[in-house]
Amino acid sequence: MQAFIDETVNFLIGNSLIEPFSSIYSTLLNEEGDYIDNLTDTPRVSLYYLSARTNHNIEDDILNIEKQKITQRKEIENRFALNDIYFWQKDIIKDKYGNISKLHSVQIQFHKNVQLEEKDEVKISLLASIKFSELKKLILTKDENIREKLFIDNVRTFIGETPVNLDIKKTLNDPKYNQYFIFLNNGLTIICDNLERHQVKQDVYNLKYPRIINGCQTTNILFDYNKQNPNQIDDLDIVVKVIATQNNDLKKNIIFAANNQNSIDRDLQSLNEYHEQIEQYFQGRDTIKLFYERLRGQYSRISPPYKKINPLNIARIYISVFLREPHKMKSNALSKIDEYVEKKKVFNPQSSKIEDYYYCAILNYWFYYFLSNKVITLKSKTMDMHLLMSCNLQLEFEGYVETNNKIEHISDENNARTIFNKVNEKIQTQEYLFQRRGFYSSPKTKMLIKYLKEVYDNIMKLN
Repeated sequence: MQAFIDETVNFLIGNSLIEPFSSIYSTLLNEEGDYIDNLTDTPRVSLYYLSARTNHNIEDDILNIEKQKITQRKEIENRFALNDIYFWQKDIIKDKYGNISKLHSVQIQFHKNVQLEEKDEVKISLLASIKFSELKKLILTKDENIREKLFIDNVRTFIGETPVNLDIKKTLNDPKYNQYFIFLNNGLTIICDNLERHQVKQDVYNLKYPRIINGCQTTNILFDYNKQNPNQIDDLDIVVKVIATQNNDLKKNIIFAANNQNSIDRDLQSLNEYHEQIEQYFQGRDTIKLFYERLRGQYSRISPPYKKINPLNIARIYISVFLREPHKMKSNALSKIDEYVEKKKVFNPQSSKIEDYYYCAILNYWFYYFLSNKVITLKSKTMDMHLLMSCNLQLEFEGYVETNNKIEHISDENNARTIFNKVNEKIQTQEYLFQRRGFYSSPKTKMLIKYLKEVYDNIMKLN
């Protein structure tokens, strides 16, 4: 890294030539040229050092020494301002790579569309039909392959020639019925971060970071058919529902609702019995009366809402608390949870106990109870899973190792309040967590765990 910074300095002061960038750089900042007069601000330098195989902790003192090579160099003074030096290692690189798909946007003309009523968290949504010629703009990459990242929030990938999928193919191949495809197929549900109507073109919208959350099978079959029969179904009509929202919690609920259908239940049949056992365990506990919402809307009348918890949220907490991976439960949590389920790391009777999930629900209950009653205040909204993990660690440090012992202890509000306040204060002193995407970083989660253990060990030594 030091050699990288040294070479960057040599480039900036003109001792190291890297073409064509050196010529461009020289032309832009030539005081006798025209370009420099058009600069409205001092050019800023951001350095990114990437190391895909390392997992080091770089001390701030070391980074500051490297920054001074630029900030204190006379030849650079008043010519550049240093923005920052970023040291990206394997976990951050993976995370950044996973976010590339969020830059995707596409402009589509809908054949027919009706804009639905505006809601607080959904400013614009559509019920529409779209020609396959336009849908191709969304689903195809530049090299005419299917855009796999579209299905990142779908509950499953393409599953091949099932009876339903064969029926879709049959409809496409039948000249008598393919014109009725829009009536014979449920179509697609698309969620996006933003949906903007074109200012001039009629029925044209720009979709920012679109994801197909329902309709993966239909999309793949249409793609395969078009590949074998180029342009033959360009005029085919497909029904679509497009929803734009910035509310992450609402996104998760929409995705869950869009996929909580009978076909999905069959996929999860092997898990149903265990989920039912978890639900029954909740019903049998009266320490804190909580509800496991195994079926969507099952406990819709329960209030406050944090007295109930669904499989998705309980999995997030389990992975954060018991597997100590809260950083993975941020972006793309749905697809990651699906991977954990497939690998039998969550909802597995052989590796977890039913009371573990009830304990997760208690942590979730106290978290929202204390938050809504202003007992705790979060320095960052993204620290939620780290807080729950840390509460569990604190209980273990204090001798509550077995899950039932933890449940018994924090079922008392005063005990729970003490744990949450104590841990929240400790986390908020760890500035590295509140740096950009700090709560998404595996190394920083490990740093937090190490810090909490050291604090407790020091207290024990004093006692």
